Amino acid sequence: MRRELRFKTLNDARRELELLSQGSVQTLGEWSYFQILTHLAKATEGSTKGKTWEMSWWKRHVQGPVFYLACAWRGAVPAGIGKKTGVPVERVEGDEKAALTQLLKVLDDFEKFEGKLSEHPRMGPLNKKQWTRFHAWHLANHLGNAQRTP
Repeated sequence: MRRELRFKTLNDARRELELLSQGSVQTLGEWSYFQILTHLAKATEGSTKGKTWEMSWWKRHVQGPVFYLACAWRGAVPAGIGKKTGVPVERVEGDEKAALTQLLKVLDDFEKFEGKLSEHPRMGPLNKKQWTRFHAWHLANHLGNAQRTP
């Protein structure tokens, strides 16, 4: 069963990653732990690339901010957001230790970053504090599908 994790900070996520690194990890969804870690690193890194998304006025100024506020009220990103139904996901195994090292580096780089942040593809423009909160929620969402095996 999927774990319902709630992270308020990136340090909450780091503590969970440290706990998971102390043993073997099994995942409960379609992705391997390697895929989860890789996805989280790419998503976090993407927020510092300065990318601007083509969005309608409605999405940029109404739908996106409302979605962000709903996540903030809930303290989490809903599970299954962005999942394409009916499209099988190929499970890919890889070097989990290297993927974890990369994710931790990307989290550190994000926290030190002082440049122009990207827009979120669903929520639109976010400031540093909002991006930080989103990343904490996103990490909790995906790490809820991973657990240490006894």
